[in-house]
Amino acid sequence: MVRYVPMESASNDPSRRPRSGGPGAKSEAIGDKHSGRRRLDGLDAARAIAVLGMVMAHFGPNPTPESLGGDIYGVVLGRASILFALLAGVGVALLSRSRSGGGLWRVRGRLILRGALLLPLGLWLQGLDHGVLVILQYYAVYFLLAALVLSLSSRWLFVCAISAFTLGPLVYVFVKAISPEWFIENPATLGDPFGDIAGDILLSGAYPLATWSAPLLFGMWLGTRNLRAASTKLWMLWGGLAVAFAAPFVSNYLVENFGEPLIGPPRNAENAGFSNLLSSEAHSQMPLWMLGAVGAATATLAATLLIADLLPRIMWPLAATGQLALTVYVGHLLILAANEELLRRETVPEAAFTVGAFMLSAIAVCTIWRTLFSRGPLEAVLAAPWWALEKLFGRKEPPPFDKPTSSS
Repeated sequence: MVRYVPMESASNDPSRRPRSGGPGAKSEAIGDKHSGRRRLDGLDAARAIAVLGMVMAHFGPNPTPESLGGDIYGVVLGRASILFALLAGVGVALLSRSRSGGGLWRVRGRLILRGALLLPLGLWLQGLDHGVLVILQYYAVYFLLAALVLSLSSRWLFVCAISAFTLGPLVYVFVKAISPEWFIENPATLGDPFGDIAGDILLSGAYPLATWSAPLLFGMWLGTRNLRAASTKLWMLWGGLAVAFAAPFVSNYLVENFGEPLIGPPRNAENAGFSNLLSSEAHSQMPLWMLGAVGAATATLAATLLIADLLPRIMWPLAATGQLALTVYVGHLLILAANEELLRRETVPEAAFTVGAFMLSAIAVCTIWRTLFSRGPLEAVLAAPWWALEKLFGRKEPPPFDKPTSSS
């Protein structure tokens, strides 16, 4: 039987074009050739952290053993995927703010096209024998939702995010209680009926839009903040840490006083009680888990932004890896599918060694690649259709494999 474990990553906004390819050098904002904004290397470094969490979740034991090493190793489980969803929202918000030509409809077109490409890729990858729950097909729908709410004000984005935190889990639990048979199917793959794919992505899958819209929308709201201001980074850091630590304590208190949740695998139909709303179990889709994971993701982003400002050259390899997140993610799935024994380990020490070796290799390759090209291989493939459309209609979109040029 194939062991499915929660996926901890996905790619986000691979179509950025920096003006320079070196560490600490000035670069343009996401997709913007006119605003003069510098790229946020801390945002890319946060994606690299999420890639690390994904690799740890997929290569190591899951669940982790009850030990100090297991507890430390297990910190990332259920959090790195939320980090990627939040970073997707931040990236979309920055993309919409940086566009000086073509307006929001041009941004919407890019998001819709990106979603149309990620959907079949994710469904195809899910059909491979790697034992991982793939997130790319869910990301496709996240981008469609982002395109829909792109013109909302900062205030309404925040309202929508809070609503998703509360209403999404309620809908999830209610439907699971009345139609548990929807939650026992295998993950949807390419070739499945449209209804099965839609149900999996919108509600019954591992990363359904019903609940995962919350970190996406919150990330979009964060993207409307001034992420270059030290005050913004500090309140993100301390506020995120406070929420991350408070959520499990609140959950434990509520469980002790109001009832034990029926904790189990996310797709387990027996795990359908309303008491689950009190749970902070990873990937339970419940509000306290979501809040805690989003708090941790916010603090992680703030930390990478702060460190990137202080140590830009040291953070550059991590930023380069984050800019090739889609390539690294798909590559690790293909390796797992081809030779699972090569990477997957059943003990924490063995997994830590394998993860370290893989990530160091990935960082080295990504850093070299980014000195030569502005996009990763798969990032360029994802950007190519939009580049072709821009060229057809006379726009000046950078080609997928343009070389980094020195900033003036």
